[in-house]
Amino acid sequence: MGKLDDVLELIKSGVRTSKEIAERLDLTVDEVEGIIKILESLGYVEKVEMGSSCQNCPLKKICPGSCV
Repeated sequence: MGKLDDVLELIKSGVRTSKEIAERLDLTVDEVEGIIKILESLGYVEKVEMGSSCQNCPLKKICPGSCV
């Protein structure tokens, strides 16, 4: 399995930050962010901005942040 697949699997499993992905895969944050940009350009992931109400939401750990 390649690095793209590894990052995608962690995202699917609920890992939400580039820092956490980097730590788990022994990569730099810059490398992870580059991989995420590639995955985004290929249509595998989509960037979602969290709204201000997301900070207090009880579902924030599992939600992609698209309800607002």
